[in-house]
Amino acid sequence: EAMPIAVVGAHLTGMPLNHQLIARGAVLVEATTTAPHYRLYALPGTTPPKPGLQREPGNGVPIALEVWSVPRAEVGAFLAQIPPPLGLGSVELADGRWVHSFICEAHALQGAEDVSAHGGWRAYIASRSA
Repeated sequence: EAMPIAVVGAHLTGMPLNHQLIARGAVLVEATTTAPHYRLYALPGTTPPKPGLQREPGNGVPIALEVWSVPRAEVGAFLAQIPPPLGLGSVELADGRWVHSFICEAHALQGAEDVSAHGGWRAYIASRSA
C-alpha cells in the first residue's frame, strides 16, 4: 500500500532531492498543478534552494507539482528528512482532489520572494540560470 505525496520543489523529477523519493521506492503518478489558490515563495538561505507553498484563496495561481506514490512503510523515513520550516499538510489539486503535500510554516514566508508568476519551481530555477 502507498500514500500519494505531492512535491513542488527540490523533490521534483531531476531536482536535487528527488533521489530521496527514488531511494524509498516511490513512483511518479502524475504531473499536474494545484487548484488556483496557492502562492509559491523562494525560501531564503536553503540548500539546495527550496520553495514554500502557501494557500491564499482569492490571491493564488495554479502551481506545478508532481504526485508521487510513496510506500507507506517508507513515509516516516521520508518525513524525517524534511527540515523546518517545511512540513507535510494537504493541498488541493486542479481537479479538486486533496493530497498530502509539502507546505510551509507561514513565519518563514516573511521577506521570501514570491515566485508564483513562474508557475512552478522548475520554471523559477530555469529563469535564475538563464
